[in-house]
Amino acid sequence: MPMGYGAAAAPNPMTAGPMPPSLHWVLVWLLGGITFGLFTLIWIFKQAGFVKKINPSSKAVLLMTLSVVGQFVLLLGAVGLIAVSASSGSFHAGVAGIMGIVMLLSLVIAVMWLVAIFGMRSSLVRYYNSVEPMGLKLSGVMTFFFNILYFQYHLTRIANWKKTGVLG
Repeated sequence: MPMGYGAAAAPNPMTAGPMPPSLHWVLVWLLGGITFGLFTLIWIFKQAGFVKKINPSSKAVLLMTLSVVGQFVLLLGAVGLIAVSASSGSFHAGVAGIMGIVMLLSLVIAVMWLVAIFGMRSSLVRYYNSVEPMGLKLSGVMTFFFNILYFQYHLTRIANWKKTGVLG
């Protein structure tokens, strides 16, 4: 039996829900590398959108959007700090205080991202163990370190299962 799944029967047409995105995880990884992460960022929003279909109360899209906007604002702030430091010729104590705030906001943004990722994990496990029971199990460690690729590996297998009735 493949790792990450319990016993699974052919899909039940009465509970056939939306089809998950089914792009091979290696292709997601390669396209992410070629585009310097842009494709991967877009793809995680595609995955989060799918999770929203199977769990309308999912907040993953919102939390990820806030995280990305927050990172963009922090990037602009960092560029501004560098410009201020460069124009004054010194690193002022006020800049050090602002850097502390930037670090705190970075932590908040990272936590929001992780809450979104683990919320997606929870929604996937709940859905594929109750509505369309296939015995899906997702590792917390793998979710933490490889979230986008790990989800894609399982989503592609689920899509194949839904198409063929075989979990292979």
